[in-house]
Amino acid sequence: MIVCALIPRLPLLIALRHARRPPDAVAALGPAPGDPQIIGTPTAAAAAHGIRDGLRVGEALARCPHLEIIPPDPAAVAAEHERLLSSLENIGAAVEAGVEGTAYFRAAGLERLYGGVGGVVARTRRALPVGLGGLVGAAPTRFTALQAARTASPREPRVVPPCDAAGFLAPLPVEELPLDPRTAAGLRDLGIRRVGQLAALSHRHALERLGFAEVHAWYAARAGDDRPLRPRTPPGELHAHMGFADPVGSLPTLQAAMRLLLGDLAGAARARGTSLRTLTLRVMLEGNGSWSHTVTLREATCDPARLATACLRLLERVTAPATAVEVRGDASGGPAHGQLSVLSIGADERARRMDQAAGQVRARLGDDALMRAVEMEPRSRLPEHRWALVPFDTSPHPGPSA
Repeated sequence: MIVCALIPRLPLLIALRHARRPPDAVAALGPAPGDPQIIGTPTAAAAAHGIRDGLRVGEALARCPHLEIIPPDPAAVAAEHERLLSSLENIGAAVEAGVEGTAYFRAAGLERLYGGVGGVVARTRRALPVGLGGLVGAAPTRFTALQAARTASPREPRVVPPCDAAGFLAPLPVEELPLDPRTAAGLRDLGIRRVGQLAALSHRHALERLGFAEVHAWYAARAGDDRPLRPRTPPGELHAHMGFADPVGSLPTLQAAMRLLLGDLAGAARARGTSLRTLTLRVMLEGNGSWSHTVTLREATCDPARLATACLRLLERVTAPATAVEVRGDASGGPAHGQLSVLSIGADERARRMDQAAGQVRARLGDDALMRAVEMEPRSRLPEHRWALVPFDTSPHPGPSA
């Protein structure tokens, strides 16, 4: 059995709590700084006025002039999600992190500890953060457990036995499946409106309707699963924070503060004998909002210069005055990463590394991203005839220039 812990509408709940607004307010999440002007998740009171996720801000205000647009706070949402995962790991669960406010784990290793699936579900409910309306469901597969949690109540978890899983899923609308909206609309056009109708198709017909990319939805509809859970490794987290006496809107000031924090994190990781794998940059904005971005490093390191190169340019996306900046780093990398070589690197090895880096740049940005100048007609009076730009040759032994 797989247990699903779910906090519905977590970003909206966090934003309302930070804005000190009640859950029944006529409000909706606004766009993050620099994002398109599109409304996020609305409250139930706002939905009653026709407000839905994906509306443009102008259209939403035209439908409901007294709509409150609450700035999102992704930094606080990420912190609450990490709190959920940590609380489940504290009861002994090997947790796979889902989308914000969702987590999965297998009950098999905990049943003897807590007295069966019912005891595991009850212990999971007690581990959820207080005041956010967390739900718990258990079922044989990930998708079924998620649907069980959605139909549960905060006081009554939902457990779906394996023998009842197919019947539980059959009446659900097909939009609940992990499908692209266009694919779901296409199924509706064909008369397939319920999960049970899709599950009744043969594998061959499901492939014709869904394709290889989305045939996993057919397995989910039949209470099956085509991939196992992938529990995370709890991060060895490091944290650095800096607040400002007055809101800061200058990019160089933000970058200077972030450079200091990255240096602190690099020093702390080096003192532990580890290196940094990922970094989460967070900027608290004036007016209770925040900006957040996660950087996954190509190679674990504790070199402040490399960390700054990967992170500082991202602060250009911050378009509002900042009241504080912070960095959280996953310091679970090995101590040998980024160490200098004892032996000197020869010319052949440097050329190999340069060619490898050039090949990666071209693979990501295209052949025109990296060019070299080739001499064509050195005696020509026209500059454009003397030299020509050609794609940089990343082969081990580039040919001589013409």
